[in-house]
Amino acid sequence: MMSRISQDLAYSPSHFARDFEATLARQAAAGRDLIARHQPIALQVGDAPAACLNLFMPEVSNPRPLMVFIHGGYWQELDNTSTDFLAERYLARGMAFASLGYGLAPHNAIDTMIDQCVQGLAVAYRALTDNGGVGPILLGGHSAGAQLAYWVAKRSQLPIKQLLLVSGVYDLTPLVTTYINEPLGLTPAKAHALSPQFAELGHLPPSQVVIAEHDPPTFRQQGIDFVKAIRAANVQTELIELPGCDHFDVLEYL
Repeated sequence: MMSRISQDLAYSPSHFARDFEATLARQAAAGRDLIARHQPIALQVGDAPAACLNLFMPEVSNPRPLMVFIHGGYWQELDNTSTDFLAERYLARGMAFASLGYGLAPHNAIDTMIDQCVQGLAVAYRALTDNGGVGPILLGGHSAGAQLAYWVAKRSQLPIKQLLLVSGVYDLTPLVTTYINEPLGLTPAKAHALSPQFAELGHLPPSQVVIAEHDPPTFRQQGIDFVKAIRAANVQTELIELPGCDHFDVLEYL
């Protein structure tokens, strides 16, 4: 029982964070405030209600660069609106921003989430094309969203200029014996197959991998190991270690 408890805590970001509930509430409020001032285009991706996105358009000449960002939540919590607050900094740089959502476990498998995110990127691209044109595409993801972003970069037919992966999970195999896997139902073989750490990496665009000082040590090590694997595949990558922040407020320090 002790080993199970230790493994659960080792992969529990909230255990290492200062006040994750307050952080999430603050970020959600900032997103709502932004929407009140800058209304996005709400778009649906397929039939799953959570597979949707908010597309924020800057007030600049066309074409516009596009950042698409995928939220975290261990594939079973949160939704796209949890990252709406990030749009403010991209709008200030003349970039469009899409907060991308997907159907959650246990009603959706991770493979389904990946497909929905690939489709979501395409939906955002088409919408921006219809509204004046698209510049370079950047793709980002936080926590479980970083794992999904890897697979979107691999499977999408659209050219992605840069990948931003924040406090990600790149090796899913340690999760199989934890509470996290209860709604996911991953077998060891399936967890291995879905892990970017063990996948082909040579196709990736230039990447930034971010880890927070107060991320769980397991997350920090996964980020370090993933950067080593990307570099071994001869892909340009940068490891960014952000001091003074945890797994949840790290998004406010990017």
